[in-house]
Amino acid sequence: MVKYKERFNKYEKNRWAGLTISLCLVVVFYMLVSHIGNFKEFFNSFLTITSTVIIGAVIAYTVNPLACFIYKRLKKGIKKNEDAAWILSAVISLIFVLGLFVALIVVITPMLIENITTFAMGLSGYMSSLKELVLSTELDQDIKVSIINYIDEQSNLPAIVMKFVFSNDMTPSGVIKFSTDLVSNTFNFLIGVILAFYFLIGKKKLVELLSEFFFLVIPTQHYDNFKDVWNKFNSIFSRFIVCELVDALIVGIVNAIFMFAFHMPYAVFCSVVVALCNLAPTFGPFVGAFIGAVILLLAEPHFVIPFLIFTLVLQLIDGYVIKPRLFGSALKVPAFLILVFLVVGGKIWGVPGVLLAIPLAAMLSYIYRQIAVPWLTARKKTKDERHERENIKAAKKEKVSGEADS
Repeated sequence: MVKYKERFNKYEKNRWAGLTISLCLVVVFYMLVSHIGNFKEFFNSFLTITSTVIIGAVIAYTVNPLACFIYKRLKKGIKKNEDAAWILSAVISLIFVLGLFVALIVVITPMLIENITTFAMGLSGYMSSLKELVLSTELDQDIKVSIINYIDEQSNLPAIVMKFVFSNDMTPSGVIKFSTDLVSNTFNFLIGVILAFYFLIGKKKLVELLSEFFFLVIPTQHYDNFKDVWNKFNSIFSRFIVCELVDALIVGIVNAIFMFAFHMPYAVFCSVVVALCNLAPTFGPFVGAFIGAVILLLAEPHFVIPFLIFTLVLQLIDGYVIKPRLFGSALKVPAFLILVFLVVGGKIWGVPGVLLAIPLAAMLSYIYRQIAVPWLTARKKTKDERHERENIKAAKKEKVSGEADS
């Protein structure tokens, strides 16, 4: 009887310990959620201070796969000096990526400006046609007046542009602030490019320092798991960034070819919008299709249906053919998890949170499948084995006590 009381007391202590830890976690979670604004403000301030370093790190991380590819080829020819081969690979890859970026801007910008200028010049006519369409409907008169007033407000293009560019501050100080921010951001980008070069050439030393630091900080029995997670994290993010950019470029080019082939207006503008929206997972392609359809509806409505049908077919091909070949099986993530990360990431981090929803969800899925599930399985197995041993011991004691009583 005493033994059973000891076991019961031990169970009660463990249960209350678990409840206490759970309650503490709930309180901590509530405090985090209730003060999410402060954390967001701190995070935004941190990003502002370190924006130049982050730009350099992002550029270096994006260019790194190409640098590694070039390095493997150059290493065969420069066997005696591998450091020189890596520096040369970093220079070639950085120049190639920046050159490609500048070339795209040089080629696309004139046509994009022409499309936007043409659209702006014809905006008043488009809005007049839209108002006539509203007046011809059988809607209630008050609803018609509200829609027409809204159209009149949105047709004031100079006011919209000034509001978007200067954030409602169209005073001289607002213009000066905008100009200063533009120059500052351009300067930060140029400094970021220089930092990216130094990040690339110092990659080996940086990796060694980080590996040594984490090896000393993390317990030995958990270091291998951490290393596997980090390698997977690096693989997922690098593959995602490169493949997502390539995928958006492919979709934009195919969309432009289709629109040019059928002589649709604003082909470059719509294709750039579709390519940029395609970077955002799940909802992005639909947003791009909607914007393109609205522009065509205002300009030449008979092109809307063919454009939407082509966009649907293109997204099906992109989703079932292009992306599986680019991403492989590394980013197979449940759809509900992506949606959760889209909503939460968008609320907390805005556009970056939306763009990085898939790799973050993939990392969480990997940690759950490869670390949490095996750990929980081993833990359950250990508990079951211990419980079984205790039951066997209890049965033996009962048997012995029964034989003694008899």
